[in-house]
Amino acid sequence: MALLYGKSIADRIISETKKRVEVSGIIPGLAVILVGDDASSRLYVSLKEKSAENVGIRFEKLLFSAETEEAEVMNRIDDLNQRDDIHGIIVQLPLPDGLNTDEIIARIDPRKDTDGFHTETLRRFLAGDRDACPVFPRAVIELLHTAGGYRIGEKGLVIANSQLLGEVMTQALTLEGLQAEYMLSGESRENIAFKTREARVIVTACGIAGFITGDMIAENAVIIDGGISHIDGKIVGDADRATVEHKAKFLSPVSGGVGPVTVATLLARVTDAALKTFINKKNIKV
Repeated sequence: MALLYGKSIADRIISETKKRVEVSGIIPGLAVILVGDDASSRLYVSLKEKSAENVGIRFEKLLFSAETEEAEVMNRIDDLNQRDDIHGIIVQLPLPDGLNTDEIIARIDPRKDTDGFHTETLRRFLAGDRDACPVFPRAVIELLHTAGGYRIGEKGLVIANSQLLGEVMTQALTLEGLQAEYMLSGESRENIAFKTREARVIVTACGIAGFITGDMIAENAVIIDGGISHIDGKIVGDADRATVEHKAKFLSPVSGGVGPVTVATLLARVTDAALKTFINKKNIKV
């Protein structure tokens, strides 16, 4: 089995994005809203900030306490929606209890939805608009392109912890020519195993440590692990590496697999949004 690390892919996307920013002469702006003190969320935001600065994207971080009222977060999003120097807005998830995630994300101007999970963005993507693909599925596809190991028409299976993520990730695989479907992680293990054994490509994003084991997969399966769990101070994925490594062809590790590519595709998307804003004002080569 080969481990499918994301660093080289991310480095390529970052390099390409940095060049686009330099050639265009614009400064894309990204605002990230962080509510609460979740350690993982703070880490992810710091990684995004460091990568953004490397590319030449201006990064603005808005911090709120866990006790912040929903209206205050909404008002700040309204302010960001009106600013010409901000081209992308992210609400770092998860949000503290008591805040309505769907309503807060829906407040973002769809043109500045750089994570790709605004209802309007998802509507476009599910209707077949590849440009509207959210950053996580886009990162998964980048990893699959690098791995290869599958052919058009083969089966792809998504195991997700929500119907929305399942539908979006299934659409991403379908647009790549796979016969894709999804299952929720709450279904019986027996039913899930029946499907995983038939799949050439498995994308898992459950957040259940060791959920996918070697007895559940076909020979030479490609596993893209997007699950994150914390066990004894370590970050682990959904796939049990010790048992799948003798059967899988590729496995993206956690961490170091999907994560770096997700950040890189996010910055590419922010740059896309900035270029679209200025394309009618300057002669910019996109």
